[in-house]
Amino acid sequence: MSEGFRAIGKRLKRPDSGPKLTGHERYVADVSLPGMLHACLVLSDHASATIRDINGSDALASEGVVAVITAADLPEFARDDEPDDRGMFFLAHRRVSFVGQAVAVVLAESSAAAGIAADLVDVTYEPLPLVAGPREARASGAPAVRAAHPDNLTNQAHYQRGDVEQAFREAAIVAERGFHSYAVHQGYLEPRAVVAAADPTGGVTVYTPTQGQFAIRTAVARVLQLPETDVRVQPMTVGGGFGGKFVLLEPLVALVALVCGRPVRLEMTRSQDFVATTPAPEALLQVGLTADSEGTFTALRVDMTFDTGFFSHSPYQQAAIMIGANYRFANLDIISTEALSNRTGAGAYRAPGRTQAAFAIETLVDEIAEQIGVSPIELRLRNVAVAGDELPNGTVWPPLELTRLLKAAREHPLWTAPCGDGEGVGIALGTLVGSVESASATMRLNADGTLSVVVGSIDLTGTTSALTQIAAEVFGTDPSRIRVTTAPSETAPHSGGTGGSKILYTVGNAVIEAARDAREQVLAIAADALEAGIGDLEIDDERVGIRGAPDRALTLEQIHARTVVMGSSHAPVFGRGTVANPYKAPPTTVHIARVQVDLETGQTRVTGYAALQDVGRAINPAEIDGQIHGAVAQGIGWALGEALIYDDDGQLVTGTFMDYALPHAADVPTIDTRLHEYPSEYGPFGVKGVGEMPSVPPAAAIANAIANATGVRLTQLPMTPERIWRALAERDGQPRG
Repeated sequence: MSEGFRAIGKRLKRPDSGPKLTGHERYVADVSLPGMLHACLVLSDHASATIRDINGSDALASEGVVAVITAADLPEFARDDEPDDRGMFFLAHRRVSFVGQAVAVVLAESSAAAGIAADLVDVTYEPLPLVAGPREARASGAPAVRAAHPDNLTNQAHYQRGDVEQAFREAAIVAERGFHSYAVHQGYLEPRAVVAAADPTGGVTVYTPTQGQFAIRTAVARVLQLPETDVRVQPMTVGGGFGGKFVLLEPLVALVALVCGRPVRLEMTRSQDFVATTPAPEALLQVGLTADSEGTFTALRVDMTFDTGFFSHSPYQQAAIMIGANYRFANLDIISTEALSNRTGAGAYRAPGRTQAAFAIETLVDEIAEQIGVSPIELRLRNVAVAGDELPNGTVWPPLELTRLLKAAREHPLWTAPCGDGEGVGIALGTLVGSVESASATMRLNADGTLSVVVGSIDLTGTTSALTQIAAEVFGTDPSRIRVTTAPSETAPHSGGTGGSKILYTVGNAVIEAARDAREQVLAIAADALEAGIGDLEIDDERVGIRGAPDRALTLEQIHARTVVMGSSHAPVFGRGTVANPYKAPPTTVHIARVQVDLETGQTRVTGYAALQDVGRAINPAEIDGQIHGAVAQGIGWALGEALIYDDDGQLVTGTFMDYALPHAADVPTIDTRLHEYPSEYGPFGVKGVGEMPSVPPAAAIANAIANATGVRLTQLPMTPERIWRALAERDGQPRG
């Protein structure tokens, strides 16, 4: 794997592993500024209500409390109860529209004092009719969640090809089912937290564990009506994001800091984070798939609804594209709609929308295979998409490697081993089209001969170690001599947000250019000093010398010294890289799950798991293994236990880790990761995205394994023991109430 490289393909430890393992990493909760106040939100306990009164007198009288801020204390622009963008919402003014909506902010000299006082703020509500979820949103006569959308429908994607109705009428085989996936939380370790400090010039500095610092800067500047140059974002270590840590609290905390004139720190409690942030949305899917007698798919019909909560930010479009992208369909009709409800707004969660889509389509593919009596892998091989095939939105697939991965999966021992009583094996595949974005980076030679690489991207998944290896490979030195740093927004080179599995694919190319530029500068200086041609020189770790003449060389320290002495004829070594990469490289994966189901109780245990993934080029295989392991663990949670469940009053009833069933270590089996390298033409050293893709197939693969073990198909996530138990009883003609 990745032979012939100095640094690429080596299993290196993460640069931040030491500080994290020893507790020395600095998070937002560790930021302490002179005069800093601690904020605690007062959250609505009504899903839909008019605010009649907010009485903060008891809170103000509480020890250590400095202020109780409501919408009335904010500028006029901050009093909109129906902003389109979650980042533009501050405090509820005249009404609340979901449980967990911020109504007031208590500021105190300590977090404990702020928390105690927040409970003393008395808010009087007058309840209003509400929409509890996606089914209620689409029901006839449902109350309008927003005045601008009386039918509660905000956006819709509709993709058509051929004549679906005729294909269904003429089909030899039809599989059609309704599917349901509950909302799920991203499950990050660090609840949301922000620190903001106003400065005397009228600007503001925001300390935040964000996945995209430039998005934060733009949002805060736009909402607070400040020039972007007056907003400084200091990205902090992210204690888990998975798509959940983009813009949310930053504009509010920045505005409060400007209003009160002191630094402010807001840390959500775990229960607040559950109820008031941006989980992956609940989804309803009605999906039909047809095939001819040989198993060639003929048509796909889909009607999906995503519950976007009070803010329009669901993955309805991504799901619409991907549910019809993995296989070839001559005819398709896909409608995907996002519906408003009186819930907190939806957000991204690791390959947004794809997990729900894969659960539905992969279940039906297995059902077709069962009906015609062929192996699920063989049926997929007959129909799987290849380069040049059309996606539902009319674009075509670049080169992708699903066929190779399926053939490899066919030989995997987890798939070929026989199944015992109550044991089953299932397979599912997943794809992403791939994301692209422009990026830039710099590389500087230091006095001690080390090299500093500066980027603007946020490291969530080990990209810093991979960028270190890329820089070392291009420059010609050992990775230990490279340090990659994420700079704050005012000095950082541009990078897109950390999401879409694109950081290494985009920023990696910028680092290549910066390292190449710095290398050329170093070689030019050495050529002048050694009186040699640049083509005769080589860089070997810390030395720059003439090939074949080991005694004629300079160290990188000596190179640097020649650039900083008085009267130097050489400029300091400072490499620059800036790239725009519009060409996508789809990452693909195939997963195999083996389960053991207790046929008396429905209790299901994942006993074996394999993930075969095309990574393009494995820069740091250890980091990729870690990404796949984490994604599979999250997928097991989504498949078997995790669910944000709301009652008819819009109250979250699974809002703590006592009720929200994250998988434990014992629930996750040994995961066999098989990294396949089919290099991309445009990624650095052939890289393709990694982080999001392995979260797509687990729920579907586990569902197919349960069906293989029991003969019943589950269509609702999570597939809890009770649901499996009921399905088994219905199969046996003993329905349980």
